[in-house]
Formats: sequence, C-alpha cells, structure tokens
Amino acid sequence: MPTYNKTNSELTFNFKYPDINDPVLSELRNIANITFSPGASELERTKVIIGITHGLFTHNGDNEPSSIDPITIIKEAQVGMSFRCVEYCLLANALLWAYGIGSRVIGLKTSDVETRKYGAGHVVIEFWNSEIQKWVMCDVQAGIIPKLEDMLLSSLELGESINDKSLSYMSVDNSRFSHDGMFKDLSSYKDWVREYLYFFDTPIKTTFVNIDRRKEQIAMLIPLEVSPPKSFQGMFTMNAIYTHSTLDFYPKLP
Repeated sequence: MPTYNKTNSELTFNFKYPDINDPVLSELRNIANITFSPGASELERTKVIIGITHGLFTHNGDNEPSSIDPITIIKEAQVGMSFRCVEYCLLANALLWAYGIGSRVIGLKTSDVETRKYGAGHVVIEFWNSEIQKWVMCDVQAGIIPKLEDMLLSSLELGESINDKSLSYMSVDNSRFSHDGMFKDLSSYKDWVREYLYFFDTPIKTTFVNIDRRKEQIAMLIPLEVSPPKSFQGMFTMNAIYTHSTLDFYPKLP
C-alpha cells in the first residue's frame, strides 16, 4: 500500500477558489432550479445537488460535450447526451459552488499513468463539509460517498480503507449504484477503483470557463519514495506541482 507524508508540510499551493457571485454560477442556478426540503442539512443539500448531476445522463467514456464547461454540459445532457466521469464532476463541482458548498475536482491516477495506453485515470469530486470540517469524496458517476462506519472519507482515506471490512457507502439522491450495470455492489466497485487510488491531483485554480485539463496547473499528491509522473498515458505532459504531504493536499477550505 502506498504511504504519504502525514507529518509535515512540504510547500504551499495557494489554492484559488471561485467567487460565488460568478455569473456562470448564477446562470447554473437558473437552469438547474434546485429546491431543498425546509431545514435540510448541508450534507442533505449536497446529496441532492450531486444526485441531480448523477441522474442527468448515463456514462459514456468516449463522448465529450461540444465545449468543456458546466453550462454546455448541463444543456447538452438535458437533450439526451451522455458523457465521461470528467463531465459528471465538472458539473457537480460548479453546481455545488452555485449553491454555496465548496468543492473541488479530484483526478485519481494509476501507478502506471505514464505508460498505460487507456484507462489510467478516473475523476471524482471532494466537497468541503463545514459540519465535520473535512474534505469528503463523492464518485459522481457511481452516485456514492464512501464512509468507514460513521466517518465520511476523502479520496486518500478511501485508498487507505479499501481493504477494511467496515468500508461502506452513502448514496446520493436517486443513485443508480448497483442498478446501471457497471457495478454490481460495493465489492465490485472496490475491485475496480482500487488501482486508481495511487496518485491524487486537483486544480490549483478552480475555474468554470476555458477549462483545459491538459494545460491547467494541478497539485499532485504522490507516495513517498516514488518518482513524480510527468505525462498522462504518454499523450501530454501534466502541468503539475508535486508533494508527498497530505497536509499540503488537504488544507482547510478558507
């Protein structure tokens, strides 16, 4: 199992998060028009928002929208198009910010990300839950939030707990998990996702327009005594700043 530096910080990333008054977020609220039950907790609202994103389209790992931005994704999904895990997460991330919940897109990558020809990465999100003061992972494509007993898990914590018999999950609203054919149950999901829980990355600046995942600067958490990967599937060089420190990768949301 890979190990990471949990003792000290190695550098500061200065993550840049969006302005909640961004006009893109206002337009998204108008399009999505999401309502919540009176008195809904932050976690309950988060599950509603991600559940709506999860239910907008089915997964198609080879299809992309005409433009990589949340407005285009939601409009094209509403007319029947299907997209990748990337689009699930870009849209969920933007919708969460639109409704006042901080989040970030997380790239999960295999140990052989530089040489594997296909399927070396998966994309999820982490949302900041102010009630428990931590980053929590959600696989938007699968429609689940991992947990260990009562503790909601980050992406890194999922990797550390992947073999724990107490590992379970919380479903987002209207989750298709175990019903859409890709995953029969938690066991099949664990078998599939475990190889992606090696390198973790996230954009240093969260933006909603002109998104180019090949060029955006990312913070990458890498295991101790491992050479940092420079390219993705041999297709392009990653614009990454590397750390072994979980303290760097998991700062509190301001």
